[in-house]
Amino acid sequence: MAYDLNKILAEYGEDDFGFSAVSEEDYNRVISETADTVQEYQERMEQLEKIVLPFFTKLLKTADKEYIYWPNRKALVESQIQKILKLTRG
Repeated sequence: MAYDLNKILAEYGEDDFGFSAVSEEDYNRVISETADTVQEYQERMEQLEKIVLPFFTKLLKTADKEYIYWPNRKALVESQIQKILKLTRG
């Protein structure tokens, strides 16, 4: 038995799962833009590491201590938060 594919496809309407076909030229353009974005993202993540990892490294080095002495930390913490937000939110 042969099925009428047009009739069957019509039963499902226009539900295309949100994608469409593109030309190779359009595809390559998007890929090149994405590569730039990935590189920028990697650079931001490396900058974020440089902000966060020194803090955790210091905590790790002093793990045997019960208390942390950290005077005047409010301004320092706020500054680091602002740096992180600049990287993550632009």
